[in-house]
Amino acid sequence: MNPELRRNLWLELSPRRITLMTVMLALVIFAAAIGKDAEYRPAAVAEILYFFIVVFWGTRNAALAVVGEIRDRTWDGQRLSALTPSEMTWGKLFGATAYNWYGGFLLLGVILVSDLAQKGAGPAVLNLVYLVAVGVVAQATSLLASLVAIRRRQRHTRLEVFGYQILGLIAASVVWDIIEPNGLLELLHGSKDTIVWWGQPFNSRLFLVVSLVIFTNWIIVGCHRAMRVELQMRNGPLVWLGFLAFMGIYVAGFDAWLSTDKTMAEWTATALRLGLAASTFGVLTYLMVLLEPKDIVRYRWIGAQFANGKIGVAFWSFQAWMFAWIATVAVSVALAIAVNGHADALMAQAFIASALGFLTRDVALFVLFQTLPGRRRGDFAALMALLALYALLPAIANSLGVANAMPFFFPKPSDPVWFGPVVAWAEALVVTTLSITRIALGEKRAS
Repeated sequence: MNPELRRNLWLELSPRRITLMTVMLALVIFAAAIGKDAEYRPAAVAEILYFFIVVFWGTRNAALAVVGEIRDRTWDGQRLSALTPSEMTWGKLFGATAYNWYGGFLLLGVILVSDLAQKGAGPAVLNLVYLVAVGVVAQATSLLASLVAIRRRQRHTRLEVFGYQILGLIAASVVWDIIEPNGLLELLHGSKDTIVWWGQPFNSRLFLVVSLVIFTNWIIVGCHRAMRVELQMRNGPLVWLGFLAFMGIYVAGFDAWLSTDKTMAEWTATALRLGLAASTFGVLTYLMVLLEPKDIVRYRWIGAQFANGKIGVAFWSFQAWMFAWIATVAVSVALAIAVNGHADALMAQAFIASALGFLTRDVALFVLFQTLPGRRRGDFAALMALLALYALLPAIANSLGVANAMPFFFPKPSDPVWFGPVVAWAEALVVTTLSITRIALGEKRAS
């Protein structure tokens, strides 16, 4: 058995704690069963308790799984042990939350019996899978957030740990809003019973539960890769490339949801799908350039590999945001070609070129601020710069009546049509050149 998991089970599942959880849940369920309030029947009460114990309380324990070891000064010893990243990941994720899952499984039994009696086997199993998956998603998200913070060498105060827990709760809330749409599917697609994906209709409940299970596995994979880094192991790019391919294919399949828009009605399905994929890759680029540490020494080493002709070695050492940026550029170029037959093809192509220019400028800004002296808050400074570029300066220019200045700040149709792309790529070239220069010279000489 996994040694880390076994250690946590010994710590979490003591006979005293098991007895306490069992007796308390049995009393609550019995009180609900004999109560006269139809709204709080045993299954409903069990579901409420499940979300409290597994999701709310469980995310707290998951967030503390590694951070607690760091606080107790036992993490360095565990990192030097013979435990593999897989053993450490599973042991922390399900060991630190074992007590929560013990209570959760007791409550799931109550929910399953009720669903089998009222809804049948199919809906009962789907609901069971959903509840288990939402708990794993919430806890794994909190664990992943804490591992990312450890990689960024944050201090892990109580407020920061609460932030990791909040991220897990947000993930659970998003899952809840999607799986129990309450009008969301009708708003986006016109129906809550079916989802059209890649032109094929699917039962919405089944499709969303399967999607949830897949994304749950991806989050666990993310925890495993973050744990590998924490254990001083090197991650190759293949898993991230696989995730990029999956996300591009998955999101691109929802093109039917956009075709009802009048501005999109004339676009071909291929163009819509490429646009969705490019947007997804762009969002992942921003997310990863914010989360990943910008290691100047690593960037300098990658540049040296390119200079020595070792392109494969350099490519293998790219960070995740670099691959996401490359994917965004490649799919955007394909999109520009796909819209060539559209009535406003030239304007659409100019918009795509401008968007790529500003994306390049923005990721270069994150790298540039990390090369500046006193860069402990480099990412925060970059975010403030983007806030000024995309919101404050355009608002000031608009108040001054300088409407023609908008293409300097974000993608916007311009006259002449080539003006926007030229401005965007000029800004990208300046910021990228500054970043590369400072990386090449080193901090002291650049200062």
